[in-house]
Amino acid sequence: MIRPFLLLAAAGLLCACAQQPLRGTGDLGVVVERATGSLQLIESSGMSSLARIEGLGDLSHASVVFSRDQRFAYVFGRDGGLTKVDLLRQRIDKRVIQGGNSIGGAISQDGSLIAVGNYEPGGVKVFDARTLEQIADIPATPLADGSRNSRVVGVTDVPGQRFIYSLFDTGETWLLDFSQGRTPQISRFESIGNQPYDALLTPEGRYYIAGLFGEDGMAKIDLWHPERGVERILDGYGRGQQKLPVYKMPHLEGWTVAGNQT
Repeated sequence: MIRPFLLLAAAGLLCACAQQPLRGTGDLGVVVERATGSLQLIESSGMSSLARIEGLGDLSHASVVFSRDQRFAYVFGRDGGLTKVDLLRQRIDKRVIQGGNSIGGAISQDGSLIAVGNYEPGGVKVFDARTLEQIADIPATPLADGSRNSRVVGVTDVPGQRFIYSLFDTGETWLLDFSQGRTPQISRFESIGNQPYDALLTPEGRYYIAGLFGEDGMAKIDLWHPERGVERILDGYGRGQQKLPVYKMPHLEGWTVAGNQT
């Protein structure tokens, strides 16, 4: 009667030994390996590489956000793939192809929602962060000729269970409010400028600033007072200068704010 119990206990011990050792997540990070569609998992305390996680698709314009507990990384791939990676088990937890051409995304303030911005089809899709079940599909404004929807750029999480993003082809900014449930309230800011292409959120979460690729200027929205609409800032900053070709878009995500200086 004792032997089966001992066998089960031994099997459990062997299984436990095969698992990854217990560790925190505060020193973990990922390196996107674009050419191979993989992530390298690193830790900064010992400055070492822990694992390589493969099978994440086209990472040529990849971006990553992390769960609130820092266990999971959510990777947005250019092929429309949304991949949830378990950093402790060092493997893909879940992967969905949610669009044809994705350009990044964000995780909500409470960590429950993942929003993905798409070039194709134009719009934003929102997923349950735990299961990657789709809970909302918000198509962008169609182009005048009806050929397709506007491309979405600059998806950013905003305090209060909200997401904000801009529409490159139609010159708009949309604010999605999920604070009252999983059917969002949508606020649209129109005519913000020509070809908004990326965005910056100030550290206190108050100002959303969209850069304009099609003209000299930027569009600022005060999220504490969205009823005030859009304010144009740095309007005509290149006035009087010879126009030169743009070889590479500067991204506002690479900006930072210190005090009243940007």
